Amino acid sequence: MTMNYHHQLQLLTDILKNQQDENYGTHDEYEQVEHLISNLLENNDVPDSIKSALMNVEQFAYAHNKDGNQGNFSPDELQKWITDIQQAEMDNKHY
Repeated sequence: MTMNYHHQLQLLTDILKNQQDENYGTHDEYEQVEHLISNLLENNDVPDSIKSALMNVEQFAYAHNKDGNQGNFSPDELQKWITDIQQAEMDNKHY
């Protein structure tokens, strides 16, 4: 089964929730987040409201992966992005 963008968003929020729960993100998780977001941003089916939330998460993942600050982030910030993505997904659900 091919992953559509709804599946990709669910995977992304699952990764972010895991990082929030563990208060830590691994190098591999940040790489996966960057890859997922890159694909989502290139997908014309993804609504702009979701893309704007994704760009914030992409900057976060890139900075933490590049600087090696995998454990240095605010759980509240992650929760805001999770909520933003989920809300935008609910507002744009057409399947």
